[in-house]
Amino acid sequence: MSYSKQARGSFESVSERIPEGVKVYLPVLPVTALVGLFILYPIAQAIYSSFFNKDLLAPSEAEFVGLANYAEIWSNPTIHQVLWNTLIWVVVGSSAAIVLGFLMGWLLHEKLPYTSVASAIVLIPWVLPRVVGASIWQFMFGGSQGIINELLVQLGVVDEYIVMLGSTELSLWPPIIGMIWRLAPLFALLTLTSLQGIDEHLYEAARMDGATPWEQFRFITIPMMRYNLAIGFLLMLIYNIRNFSMIWVMTKGGPGVSSSTLPVMIYRTAFVDFDVGLASALSLILFVVLLVFSYYYIQVYDQVRGDV
Repeated sequence: MSYSKQARGSFESVSERIPEGVKVYLPVLPVTALVGLFILYPIAQAIYSSFFNKDLLAPSEAEFVGLANYAEIWSNPTIHQVLWNTLIWVVVGSSAAIVLGFLMGWLLHEKLPYTSVASAIVLIPWVLPRVVGASIWQFMFGGSQGIINELLVQLGVVDEYIVMLGSTELSLWPPIIGMIWRLAPLFALLTLTSLQGIDEHLYEAARMDGATPWEQFRFITIPMMRYNLAIGFLLMLIYNIRNFSMIWVMTKGGPGVSSSTLPVMIYRTAFVDFDVGLASALSLILFVVLLVFSYYYIQVYDQVRGDV
């Protein structure tokens, strides 16, 4: 008997002993193992670490502190400032990117001259590497050499250069502008594809019935795009909440924590202050927020698929 036949016989004999109810799950065991190794285990480790006062440089000396790290988040005004910055970052950045991206997508859909060239140019901010885009904006907002300051002075808006990236009052806004610049093309592309998917006969019928452009926009365009817009909005929120590179490259979250958001605070706490326990607690807060938005994203996506 050949080796292959012996192996096949051994496999069949083992397979016969496995209950049918267990066999159903055998094909997904490799995927389950990978998910457990690369997703579930890190989450469990973060939950475990959040109950300890743990130094990154001396992990063996970890001290169990229970909910002390979560109490620190609740009572620390610095962390409250970071959470407030995160809210401003997400709401202002996402809203402005959505509005600007919608207008850009609408203009690209109007079949203006050189639309194909404009479409390629519009996508440049999105396809650029994140660090490159952030570095460009860091240079543009530079205190003494940045083009933004030079334009403001030349236009007479300000009398002297403003150190925006080094100001506690202004340092959060340059990264927000950079993020709007990066995300608006993504929403413009989503808007363009959504508009191209609307049947032109609907507009022709509406015009024949005497509908105004506003009524066409309100009762045809928006209803036909609502699910795509909702998906785009949720994607913007998820992307913005977890974004790290734009702020880190431009300001490092400073001065102080004036431009820090939750991902930047987590990085600084873990790899600058070496406080793994507090960083793990902050990470779990970020994880829960992302989980909520991801749940609604899946709900909307499933609804879109069901309507197709």
